[in-house]
Amino acid sequence: MKKLYSSDDHVELQLLKSKLAEEGIICFLKNEAPPAAGEIPPVMAQPELWVIEDQDYAKAMTILQSEMKRLREPRTAWRCPQCGERLEGQFDVCWKCGHSRT
Repeated sequence: MKKLYSSDDHVELQLLKSKLAEEGIICFLKNEAPPAAGEIPPVMAQPELWVIEDQDYAKAMTILQSEMKRLREPRTAWRCPQCGERLEGQFDVCWKCGHSRT
């Protein structure tokens, strides 16, 4: 078992965990619940994403780096090629017709 990543952003961790699961990598979140005030230092209770199988670590790290780059890059507005609707950059699927951005 190896620690892959830690973050205070629970949503980000869940997204990464889901992406890894899609790729067949079993992982779990440690320290999901926030600590009670003053019991332990926050740095020791920071949520962490762990890979269960050591042999999956390298693949998981590659996926993690790719996903982090994708999540952090600025997204420009786009026009749906199917229906012509203009959408904000954070959306990957057209809300009007359901067509994918890519």
